[in-house]
Amino acid sequence: MSKPKVVILGAGPAGISAAWRLTKLGYPVTVLERDGAVGGMGRTIKVGDYSVDFGPHTFHIRATPESKKILKTITPFFGEDPLTLVRGTRVLLRGKEYVYPLEMLQVLFGVSPLLSARILFDYSMATLKSFFAPAKKEDSFEEWGVRNLGRTLYDLCFGVYSERVWGLPTSQISSKQAQRVAKLNLKNIILRTLGIKADPATYFTKYFYPRKGISLLYEGMAREVAAGGNKVLLNSPAVRVERSGDKVSRVAYKTATGEQSMDCDILLSTLPLPALVNMTSPALPQAVIDHAAKLRYRSLKLIYIALKRPQLTDYHWVYLLDEQFRVNRMSEQKNVSPDMVPKDRTILCIELSLWKDEPLWKASDEEIYRLALNDLMKMGYGVTESEVDSYYVTDIPTAYPVYELNFEDHLIPVLEGVHEMRNVMTLGRHGLFLNNSMDDNVGLGFQIADHIEKKGADGRVWVSEMLEFMKLRFAGK
Repeated sequence: MSKPKVVILGAGPAGISAAWRLTKLGYPVTVLERDGAVGGMGRTIKVGDYSVDFGPHTFHIRATPESKKILKTITPFFGEDPLTLVRGTRVLLRGKEYVYPLEMLQVLFGVSPLLSARILFDYSMATLKSFFAPAKKEDSFEEWGVRNLGRTLYDLCFGVYSERVWGLPTSQISSKQAQRVAKLNLKNIILRTLGIKADPATYFTKYFYPRKGISLLYEGMAREVAAGGNKVLLNSPAVRVERSGDKVSRVAYKTATGEQSMDCDILLSTLPLPALVNMTSPALPQAVIDHAAKLRYRSLKLIYIALKRPQLTDYHWVYLLDEQFRVNRMSEQKNVSPDMVPKDRTILCIELSLWKDEPLWKASDEEIYRLALNDLMKMGYGVTESEVDSYYVTDIPTAYPVYELNFEDHLIPVLEGVHEMRNVMTLGRHGLFLNNSMDDNVGLGFQIADHIEKKGADGRVWVSEMLEFMKLRFAGK
C-alpha cells in the first residue's frame, strides 16, 4: 500500500527536518519554499567575501537524552571537523561588560556601591513579599521580573532591553515571554556564581557548528530528500490551501511560469499561523480569522558591517541593555567560525527590532546602516567609520512571535481551528507561534515525521500534544 503524499510549507529548520525524516520513512514529499535557499532563518548567506548566518545561529548542546539523540542524527551533515563552541556571551550594562548568564558577584562589584545596595535591598524585599504573600500568578513580564529579581535588577537587565526588543511596555507583555530566562532569579544566579547550583536547562554552555556555516545542515538534508526521489521546490511560495470539508485536498503555489497546484494527502505547515489562515479556501470560520489577526510578529533588520581589522571581540554575542542604544544585539561571525571570514577582516551582525508599520521599517539601507553604526561607535570598542569596509542590510518580516497579555486567548482558538482540518499539522516557530530555538525546531521536524508514521496524521491529536509541549516551553522547561 502506497504511503500518503505529504506537502510541506517552508524549508526552514522544522520543515526540511520533517522532509528528511519522512523521506527516510518512505513517504512521497514535496516542500514548497518561497526563498531561493533552504534553512529559513537558519541559513547562511554571502555578503561580498564574507559568509554569514542570517542572524546568529548555533546548535545548542543540551544535557538531555533528546538533545543527544538529535545531535547524533545530524552530526554527519556538519561537514569535516565541526566545531564545539563554549558560549561566549556578554551584556553591556552601564558601559561595562558582564558575562552572561549573569555572574552576579561580578555585577554587584561592577556597578556603583549605591546601585549594588539597591539591587540587594529590592531583591530582599521581593523575596520577603513572595514568602509572606499568598502565591500569585504573574500576568505580565514586568510582574514576573519584579517578583523574581526585584525592581532595580529587573529594570537594569530585562526591563529596558525587553521593551526595545518587543516594542511594548513590559506591563503589556505576558510573563510567558520570560520562558528563556524563567529560572534566572537572583538566588539561582548567586548560587551558580558560588558553584553550588547550575540548571542545565537554563545554563547550557556549548554549541555545535559547521565550519562553513549553519546552512550545511539544511542543504545536506535537502540533498538527501532529492536523492530519495522527493522534491524541494525553491522560489515557490504557497498561495492557497484548498480544502474539501474537514481536509485539505490541494495546495496552489507560484512559480516563475505562473501558478501551479498539487494534490495533498497530508499538509505540514511552518508558515506564520495568520498567513496559513488567510490562504485557506474556502475560508475558515470567522472567529478563527479574527483570532489569527490578533497574533503579531516582531520584525528584524539585520545590519552587517565589515571592518578593516582582524577581530573586534573574542566572543559571539553582545546584548545591549542600556537605554542609549536603539539596536538590540551584536554578533561577530568570525568568533563562531574563523573559516567564514578573511583573516584580516571581521564582520558584525547588528540586530534592530521593529514593527513593520513604523516609519523606520521603510527607511533606506543607508539610514538603517547609519543608525547601527552610531550605536556601534557608542559601545566602547573604538570603532570609527573609516574602518568600515562595507555594509549590507536585510530584514526578517516575521522574526519573533510577540506574547502580548492574554495571547493564549487568541492562539489556542487558532491552533484548534486550523487543526480542525484533519490532515493539517503545524510545527516550528511560526507554525506553533513558539519562540523556540533552532535545535527545538529540528527536533519537532523529526517528531512530527515519527508521529505520522506511528499514529497517522490527525491534526487534532497532534495539536493536543503540541499544546502540552508548549506549556512546558512557556514554563521555561
